[in-house]
Amino acid sequence: MAASSTSSVIGSQDATLQRNVFVKIVEEPASKALRFRYLTLLIYRGYHGFLSRIICPGGGSQGSRSGGGSCVTVDPPYRPHPHNLVGKEGCKKGVCTMEIANEDMTCEFSNLGIQCVKKKDIEDSLKIREEIRVDPFRTGFQHKTQPGSIDLNSVRLCFQVFLEGPERGQFKVPLKPVVSEPIYDKKAINDLTIMKLSDCTSPVMGNKEIILLCDKVSKDDIEIRFYEEHEENGSIVWESFGDFQPSDVHKQYAICFRTPQYHNLEITCPARVFVQLRCPSKDTTSAPRPFQYIPLLTSGTCKRKWNLLSFSSAYGSYMSAAAPA
Repeated sequence: MAASSTSSVIGSQDATLQRNVFVKIVEEPASKALRFRYLTLLIYRGYHGFLSRIICPGGGSQGSRSGGGSCVTVDPPYRPHPHNLVGKEGCKKGVCTMEIANEDMTCEFSNLGIQCVKKKDIEDSLKIREEIRVDPFRTGFQHKTQPGSIDLNSVRLCFQVFLEGPERGQFKVPLKPVVSEPIYDKKAINDLTIMKLSDCTSPVMGNKEIILLCDKVSKDDIEIRFYEEHEENGSIVWESFGDFQPSDVHKQYAICFRTPQYHNLEITCPARVFVQLRCPSKDTTSAPRPFQYIPLLTSGTCKRKWNLLSFSSAYGSYMSAAAPA
């Protein structure tokens, strides 16, 4: 009975700690600038470190913590990912573990890299993770036999922290795990770049055909975004998208599209906006390029002037030819 009572007290204390202590990532990894490496090239030297901080309301320290980092899938539920975390300190079997015993309860995971596995090795890698029981969100390992369901070009880092229990050195009280922003394999994605536009103006009515030359893009995952910024505070006051189909993307390096209609058809001066490429799935954009919308009045006036000049020139030539010698 006494043993049962003691167990209940310990369980109550553990639950209190779990409610009062939590994990927060205070510095994200370089999510778009990481090169995944195979076993022969384990450490990515240019990788930015990242921090995982434990915050204890009320200033209580309640002993040491053990912090662990591992790779999980980008999309929820966050399943264990076959790629491995590797580094000079605390990394073993794809997981990085650090003890957190300093006063401010921060833990820095630095000089880490991501060791990628090949598709044929996914099952073996996840079996190791299963053996050491690293499954932060308890999603199981059924996906280890479904390699096609795992994106090998992206991961999230998952941090899980265990509090020290009644027995010194035994970290058995888990806190709620947290995940980083997605990290993409640099070699699998290209920076979006607009190389050239066949024209950088359009009537306010839009529907002008323009050809855009770019670096390699995915025809099913690319948008051409037009937007206008507020002159004073830089906020977005208008945005729209170029009109094209996947079939209008030529060999991933050129896009034939039509401009969208500008939001104000009654402007009297050219409106300065910007155009850029956007990848919806990764929420990445190219550097913007300036673009102008031309007023209807200006367009019509120019057209009438051109027609008048053409008529005058033709009439003058006719009269010269018809004049008596």
